Amino acid sequence: MQNAMNRRDMFKIGGIMGALAVGSLLSPLNARSAVFSKPTRDRPLLLNSNENMHGYSQRVKSAIQSNLEQANLYPYRIEEELYKTIASLYSVRENMLCISNGSSGILQASVYAAYKMANSQNKPLRLVVADPTFEFVEMYAKAFDIEVVKIDLDRKFEFDIDAMKKAERSFDGISLVYICNPNNPTGSIIRANDLYSWVRNAKDSTIFLLDEAYAEYVTDRNFRSGIDMVKGGIKNLIVVRTLSKIYGLAGLRVGYSISSPDLKRAISEFLQLDCINAFAVFGGVAALNDFNFKQYCINANIKSKQLLMKYLDSVGLRYAPSHGNFVFHEINGDFDKFYEGMKNYNIMVGRKFPKYDNFCRITLGTVEQMKYYIKVMGELRKVKYA
Repeated sequence: MQNAMNRRDMFKIGGIMGALAVGSLLSPLNARSAVFSKPTRDRPLLLNSNENMHGYSQRVKSAIQSNLEQANLYPYRIEEELYKTIASLYSVRENMLCISNGSSGILQASVYAAYKMANSQNKPLRLVVADPTFEFVEMYAKAFDIEVVKIDLDRKFEFDIDAMKKAERSFDGISLVYICNPNNPTGSIIRANDLYSWVRNAKDSTIFLLDEAYAEYVTDRNFRSGIDMVKGGIKNLIVVRTLSKIYGLAGLRVGYSISSPDLKRAISEFLQLDCINAFAVFGGVAALNDFNFKQYCINANIKSKQLLMKYLDSVGLRYAPSHGNFVFHEINGDFDKFYEGMKNYNIMVGRKFPKYDNFCRITLGTVEQMKYYIKVMGELRKVKYA
């Protein structure tokens, strides 16, 4: 396991060029066929939900197929294997882990746990978030009438750390700070020095909820996972990850968190019991152990991103510097017309975001899929829809 960890760190440190160089040595045999078929009304090109357009690894498929006979059995007999796999991957103890049917379950339970803590201490609770960001946590907070403080991104689509710090430090109560890193929909990251300094110097009453759904795609040296802080003893940090993105298992619904044992217990109170199905366990373990497929997806994502950015540069359209498997880019024209224009070509794109109604979040597909998207962009530009 130590050798695997060293290899993974090597790819991260190597950055984009290192990832591309190593990627040439890896075979895409574990990926879904790269043969492109023109999308149709019945089978549109889904570039709207940040799913892994390369599919999932053949190891996942084999693991599920070879265990189909266990569909009649409850999964609690085998789910320990998923706990052990995640704990080994990050060198953490199992009593620091929560596993749920998708990371959204962890996010919801974390909000509820913070709400219970605030009530038990007779203190108010507020949620601090960037704007825009992944909206589920805000939705969960509104169910309890929790105050939500939104801090606009800066002009470079990056987190306004100073403003978020001020909102956290000035509140006489418990602050739940939600950070999606990389951020959805912009793909921007918080630099490790800024994040680590903030968390380590925050008020004792602050809880950080760090959503790292897209962390595996990041190759920037300025990024560092919050997991290292948890391992270092930080007790007010919850790091949430998912198998929905780079591992291609959005349909199986597997998410997990790494935190202090105390926070793990608090979150667990609000998690559904027996919420992981058997095939999610078999597939999840296989996915986490398939290093080559993961690296293939990282390299393929870089190539698709470079292709799209080159086109956007050529036509003078701005875009956020994304570190995920999507790009938040400018369009010239009305968003609704752009959306419908893409739909007429059987391409589904991301929704409209308030304050950025002249931008579109597009999932990065395969190179051939992105070539088709760029071709359609060219057609829409002729009628001033893009």
